[in-house]
Amino acid sequence: MKGYQDLVQKLIFNIKDAVDIFKNKATAYSALNRLEKQGFIKKIRNNLYVSMNPVTQTAFATKYQIGSSINKTAYISHTTALEYYGYQNQVSYVCYVSSSNRFNSFEFEGITYKQVSIKSKKGVISPPYTQMMKITDIEKTVIDSIQNIGSIINLEELIYSLEMIPKLDENKLIEYLDAYSIQALYQKTGYLLLLFNDTLKLSESFFRITQEKSGKSVAYLSEDAKQEGVFIKAFRLIVPKWSTRGGQFDEI
Repeated sequence: MKGYQDLVQKLIFNIKDAVDIFKNKATAYSALNRLEKQGFIKKIRNNLYVSMNPVTQTAFATKYQIGSSINKTAYISHTTALEYYGYQNQVSYVCYVSSSNRFNSFEFEGITYKQVSIKSKKGVISPPYTQMMKITDIEKTVIDSIQNIGSIINLEELIYSLEMIPKLDENKLIEYLDAYSIQALYQKTGYLLLLFNDTLKLSESFFRITQEKSGKSVAYLSEDAKQEGVFIKAFRLIVPKWSTRGGQFDEI
């Protein structure tokens, strides 16, 4: 039974892990089939298994750990990272996974796992006191989310999250902005973070950099800014009227 116990004690594993334990491919497949029938493990997708609680029939691993284990380059990002840090107002049934190795979306235990292509691998951490998990730090999460307004996160949802974030490292923010090197992203980031700078306490230097990188082109913060937008001169950005917070930017 020792081999079975060794396998079940793993949170998430693949066929190679089973072969390493049983030293024989046929025996490993037989063990996987038996443990799955007994409710001790469950197949997540091809060549990926998770240990199960046979009493509750729920996985021992979290969706964050499962998403991080899809392949060697996978890590949790965007709104799923915001949710992990506690900066989302509702639990999502979509888990966003950044990965340089492409995979098709799939569902497991009511959660849909979706791939996001990687632009930069900077800012990925393994949180303390966790196993088998990789996730973007909060600064990278913020920059990634701003870059994906309208596709992964809507503006209202992002603003709600930014309201709850107590602090950000501006050196990391600049590093991740430079990794993207997209003019409109500097514009959007500068504007949105200035909205909450009473809390974030970012320096004038940070906002000066985002303004200098804003260039001469005008960008839209979101699609609804095209309907009833307000021009923010400092960042050459057109934003929805409701996002200006009652004229906060009139003098900028």
